[in-house]
Amino acid sequence: MKAPEIPSNELERQFALDQSGLLDSGPEERFDRLTRMACKIFDVPIALVSLIDRNRQWFKSCQGLAAPETPRDISFCGHAILHSDLFIIEDTHQDDRFSDNPLVKDAPSIRFYAGAPLHNSEGYRLGTMCLIDRKPRRFDDEDQALLRELADCIEREINIQAASEFYADLRRSERRARAVIDGTRVGTWEWNVQSGETVFNERWAEICGYRLEELEPVSIQTWRNLAHPEDLAESERLLTALFEGALDEYDYRCRMRHKEGHWVWVHDRGQVFEWTADGQPLRMYGTHADVTAEMANLEKMQQQNTALSILNDLALDPETDDNTRIRKALKLGADYLDLPLAIVSEITGSVYTVRWFDAPEESGLSTGQSFPLGNTYCSITVDCGGTLSIEHMARSPYRDHRCYNQFGLESYVAAPIYLQGKLFGTLNFSSPAPRLQGFSETEVTFVTLLARWIAGVIERQKSVQMLTKLVEQTPGMLYQYRLWPDGSSAIPFASPGIRDIFGVSSEDVAEDASPCFGQMHPDDVDAVSDSIAVSARNLGVWQEQYRVRNEGSWRWIEGRATPELLADDSIMWHGYIADIDDKKKIQLALQESEDQLRHLFELSPIGIALNDYHSTAFLDVNQALLTPTGYKREDLMALNLSDLLAGGVDTVRDQAMTELETTGRFGPFEQDIVRRDGSMYPAVIQGMRITSASGRALVWSLIEDISERKKVERMKNEFISTVSHELRTPLTSIAGSLGLVAGGALGPLPEQAERMVSIAARNSDQLKRLIDDLLDMEKLVSGRMSIRIQSEVISPVIHDCIERLHTYALDRGVSILFRDHHPQQRILVDRNRLDQALANLLSNAIKFSPEHSEVVVETLFDGQNFRIQVSDNGPGIPANFRSRIFQKFAQADSSDTRGRGGTGLGLAITREIMTQMGGSVGFESVEGEGATFWLQAATSEPVADSTA
Repeated sequence: MKAPEIPSNELERQFALDQSGLLDSGPEERFDRLTRMACKIFDVPIALVSLIDRNRQWFKSCQGLAAPETPRDISFCGHAILHSDLFIIEDTHQDDRFSDNPLVKDAPSIRFYAGAPLHNSEGYRLGTMCLIDRKPRRFDDEDQALLRELADCIEREINIQAASEFYADLRRSERRARAVIDGTRVGTWEWNVQSGETVFNERWAEICGYRLEELEPVSIQTWRNLAHPEDLAESERLLTALFEGALDEYDYRCRMRHKEGHWVWVHDRGQVFEWTADGQPLRMYGTHADVTAEMANLEKMQQQNTALSILNDLALDPETDDNTRIRKALKLGADYLDLPLAIVSEITGSVYTVRWFDAPEESGLSTGQSFPLGNTYCSITVDCGGTLSIEHMARSPYRDHRCYNQFGLESYVAAPIYLQGKLFGTLNFSSPAPRLQGFSETEVTFVTLLARWIAGVIERQKSVQMLTKLVEQTPGMLYQYRLWPDGSSAIPFASPGIRDIFGVSSEDVAEDASPCFGQMHPDDVDAVSDSIAVSARNLGVWQEQYRVRNEGSWRWIEGRATPELLADDSIMWHGYIADIDDKKKIQLALQESEDQLRHLFELSPIGIALNDYHSTAFLDVNQALLTPTGYKREDLMALNLSDLLAGGVDTVRDQAMTELETTGRFGPFEQDIVRRDGSMYPAVIQGMRITSASGRALVWSLIEDISERKKVERMKNEFISTVSHELRTPLTSIAGSLGLVAGGALGPLPEQAERMVSIAARNSDQLKRLIDDLLDMEKLVSGRMSIRIQSEVISPVIHDCIERLHTYALDRGVSILFRDHHPQQRILVDRNRLDQALANLLSNAIKFSPEHSEVVVETLFDGQNFRIQVSDNGPGIPANFRSRIFQKFAQADSSDTRGRGGTGLGLAITREIMTQMGGSVGFESVEGEGATFWLQAATSEPVADSTA
């Protein structure tokens, strides 16, 4: 079986069939009558009027067949419409195209087929008039002619219906056209080209503001009188072209004078509908439509498009010089507005300065030219605070402004220029001639937008200038580093600081970054390259410290940059590199120092702890603290300092906190430390407060185990006590015997023996004083010396002490002066112990004073503390001895000092006495100029000062 082909004009044929309205329509007698006649005339069981649709053949009229349609691909009629001739199959069994067709093999069992194509008025074959028989048969020329006549009858029925529908549509279209004309208020005209006779409708006259009767008698001259003179020539040209056949219709937009004097735009369209016998135009018909609003909108759109085009061209302009760009913008703006003067001004206080301009040479303008702001048109713009336009200054409210008298500009339009919210100046265009048509909204908007564009250029220019200055002043270098997938690299931008860092210029590395890598320390190149690779792989921030050679030495630098992946898979880093050589060397030195301190910390024989100031929690400890406490490091770190203090913790802590608050240090004081097993050991604790880099308050504490020291002191004290007591009895006897012998109790002695006995007596007395001092010291240290504090008037005590040492002073050739500034002052002391302490100071002063010198004793009171001060003119205290002066057995090493004798316990005893009485002792001295020692004690009943 062969399916029918698709006609070459199938789309047009199908459209014509759809337009016929026949498809799927109801039965019609005019078609059924003809198919019945066909069955009778040709003696066939089936006659059809078949229409070939897209995928089917549909039967408009059907005789002898129940089905309303069959598929197109098995239809006989699909073959019949391929040509205008009849399509005849006398025996389908003998035709390979149809022998196995379902319509042949099955019902309706077609053996014979004859089809005549049916054409519409345009010649498209819509279907067929066909005959079908179930047996083969002959179909001669007479039969074919008769079938064609029946098909022609069906064609006439189809086309008659189409024609009647066309005329009906035409009448409806005419009514719609009239309704549209009346609804749209379009004017119409009829013109006899040969006679000039013209007919206008009422709307034609209304467009120009007239009633039609006001224009009568009307003719073509009526139109010519109202048309704009400048438009008549173009109208004549178009009419001539129409009459000569060059145009199909007359179409022109022209201006016509309105009754009120202004011009209205009219869209005039027309065609020639009648021609004379010799081919001349006879009658034209046309319309007039008021397009004034449309033309205004069109003009506005043209203005907007021109303005946008200018702004777009400026935005995309490849010019990089900002001054050139602004001058170009002024030129384009002036041409667009048709105004000769264009200025960008800067307003500083009350001064108006021309920064950029475009103007004729005779204008007299120059860059930098200044005027008082109040004399310029821009002062009006500034007062308005926004865009200002003046079409005719002489007729405006500003005609009396002094700027008009000075410059005489008639038309002016301006917009303020703001930079970061602050007024910079103005963009203004002006002309000495008035602008009769005024400034349109589009033109004013254009000036506003252009002012904003110029503001952006100026702001960018200032930003670039500022950034350039900042870049030039920035230590180190700012740069961009680009790395391509093939491993090549460049530094497309580098600030001038690159020469200070790498010793090269930015031009040297703009295409190839290798000169910078060549300056790196060989030991650092791999680390820098690896860090760049990691940053490129992860697109993470790159940061590295390394050394470079510059001016013959290696210097440390540090770089930091952020990577950006570009479209070509290259990577651009944006960052900076700074010289950190000094900082790095300090850092390395600090690191070395910190390492050394860490070693000292760990190796120190004294326990050291770092604690939080507020919680006293341990932050770090050394081994010297762990060993005596018996704690492991992790166990001790879980505690705080208070956990180690035995008994009276609150008191110790409060004392330490008070000292830290006032002086930043605490101690030293003795405190028992609790070991892990609960036992205790004595320690001296002292410390200082520090602040960490993060601002955290910390305390360094020294916790010195003094167990051995205590043991030694205890053994020493016991030894001294034993020796002192064992020596005192025989020494007393020896001293007494020597005294008797020296005093002549046994009679005169030989001179040499007397000298030896005298020396022995003096040494016995010295030894006795030493034993007494040792006993006093032992009692003071052990707390066994009785001290009774009470209020005493201090002057008598001082007088008694001076009197007792008066003879000693005379023997040394020294005088004593007492300046008693507070004779009635009472202090809280033990009278005897104060006398002992003062005697030690006074005897030392006498002992070290040169012969014929004076020792001064005086009292001082500052309102809270009372001082007894002893000053001499001796050699003073050597600087290397001052730190040990109050220690036991301490004596200066000079031979002169050693030769003056003494036990070395006097000042130590004095300090202990004053400490146990709640007072203190101190001194001031300039070596070679004497010394001043003082005793300080608390007062009991202060009295008014008096002068001795």
